[in-house]
Amino acid sequence: ISMGRTRRLFVSTIVTSLISVTALAQSKLHIDLDYQYSMGMSEKFAGNTYSRGSYKMGGNLLQVAARYDVATQWSVGIGMGLARYTEPDFNTYPVFATLRYKPVRKLPQAYLFTDLGYGLKLADDSNSGFSGKLGVGYTWMIMRHFGLNFQIAYDLKNFRDITTAYYDEATDKTEFYKSNSTRHSISFGIGLTF
Repeated sequence: ISMGRTRRLFVSTIVTSLISVTALAQSKLHIDLDYQYSMGMSEKFAGNTYSRGSYKMGGNLLQVAARYDVATQWSVGIGMGLARYTEPDFNTYPVFATLRYKPVRKLPQAYLFTDLGYGLKLADDSNSGFSGKLGVGYTWMIMRHFGLNFQIAYDLKNFRDITTAYYDEATDKTEFYKSNSTRHSISFGIGLTF
């Protein structure tokens, strides 16, 4: 075999291997783009606990995540998002790790999941703090690499270093201090899976 033919054979083998690995990775690699609404159930803020009856806590979250199927029933990944929580208003930029488990082999579209991460403070009007979710989901694959994703989850958010004002009537002065907030919500999500 000539040197030129050996090189072509070697290059052909490498290219074929890369195409095979890429095809395999594409079937195991998933990108999720989700919108989630968080219905606040309770919040502890500045030493007080508020329920949904006190005010209508809410939240909207857009997030993107990349996941890889490490086994038939297990998928792991990382993601980031933009979140706006209302009443009171908080902004955060969550970065998280995600884990999915498909417990029923005969129903591979259904899964349990958890997202654990931290909200970053990227601007003066945003807050940092722990972020976590635990829930169930269902993916309806419309085509091989395109599907709709539905989720319901318990959502825990911690917002740190919130500037809080307190008016003291006796001294007729307003004092400012830093406080933390912990919000418990139920989140409802819909999204696209590629």
